Amino acid sequence: DAESEFAILSEEVTRLDRVVRTFLDFNRPVELVPVDVDVAELSREILQLLEPEAEQKGVEILLEHPQEAVVVRADSDLLRQALLNVAVNAIEAMDSGGMLRIEVEKSGGTCSIRIRDTGPGIPQEQRDKIFQLYYTTKPRGSGIGLAMTFRAVQLHGGTIDVEGENGKGTTFRVTLPLAGVNRTA
Repeated sequence: DAESEFAILSEEVTRLDRVVRTFLDFNRPVELVPVDVDVAELSREILQLLEPEAEQKGVEILLEHPQEAVVVRADSDLLRQALLNVAVNAIEAMDSGGMLRIEVEKSGGTCSIRIRDTGPGIPQEQRDKIFQLYYTTKPRGSGIGLAMTFRAVQLHGGTIDVEGENGKGTTFRVTLPLAGVNRTA
């Protein structure tokens, strides 16, 4: 069992190394390595990775997705990191427990990934700033995570937005084109 956990940690370190190198210079062009990614499976892996931290903070995690695969053409490392950044922020925001829910659905030619939390929410006046590089409200935050998430989503031809009410949680919605759907510039 320890060997399998070590293998998972080793894979994560290798993946993180690539992601960090890719985004160290926000001005440099990013080279995507696109593959078919099942978004529900990717979301499941992210939640498994976060399960110990969520459990420690009293956060229940839930994944909702359709029976059939929801496949996008994406750089799986960058997409994983983008979604992971949002989910980690959600868990960190719920100091006294709560619920983290990832909902995957497809509609027409797009995939929608909603990451919902029951934390304190993001005040309206901060929502326009949270995707800016180096903007943070955390005492030890870097302000890189959500900026990187925003860029990664854009590189995949997608969009990301945030909604919620102050004191009633936050929902981030990432919309990406499904694999095989023609993208128009």
